[in-house]
Amino acid sequence: MLIRKYGITLKRLKEEDIELVRQKRNSANIRNTMAYREEITPEMQKKWFNSINNKYNGYFVIIHEGKKIGLINGKNIDFEKRTCEGGIFIWDEHYIKSVIPALASIMMNDWTFLIINFNAIYAKVLTENKDALTYDKLMGYEPCEPLNEEKGVQWLVLRKENYIHKINLIRKSLLPAFGDIEPLNPQDVDASDDLGKEIDQFYKGLSPDIQEKADELLNRARKSQK
Repeated sequence: MLIRKYGITLKRLKEEDIELVRQKRNSANIRNTMAYREEITPEMQKKWFNSINNKYNGYFVIIHEGKKIGLINGKNIDFEKRTCEGGIFIWDEHYIKSVIPALASIMMNDWTFLIINFNAIYAKVLTENKDALTYDKLMGYEPCEPLNEEKGVQWLVLRKENYIHKINLIRKSLLPAFGDIEPLNPQDVDASDDLGKEIDQFYKGLSPDIQEKADELLNRARKSQK
């Protein structure tokens, strides 16, 4: 799957990119912002990828101007409660303080709340990572009860109604500079790179309303290939 907006592409993580992600995730500047700080081996990375390469997890490489700059995700998806756990890390230092991570987050949040109609996104942040906590709260996240007993982290939740309120203000203030203040829509999403084994992994056995949207994406992708 490819999600395109603001000159950014979110490209579903595939096996061809997991070694790049592993190397970047192992770098000291990234590891120091994570709860898990041990070095990840190629074998561990492959095992992890096999465990998340399914409809219950969405990991996307962030691409800007042809450069792969980071990874964003909605994982541990619960289709009954309509919740997931969000996360992002940027490995290209030239983008860390830029607006691009915020725009990528808006794209992912629009997909989650406005396209597939989820209720909440949870996030886990190291308590010492003040920049990330401040950023998440600006996006509308609020402290919440922890989802597990992991120490040294702050759990936050972004609820749909709070996101819509925050994003309406952001669309008026930040997004006019990019010439696009409209929310993400299905036409911004392209499933043409998911027409192989990904169909069974990501597009089957969904709740009826999401299944309808998935079928529409696949049908449009098939037509584009003819």
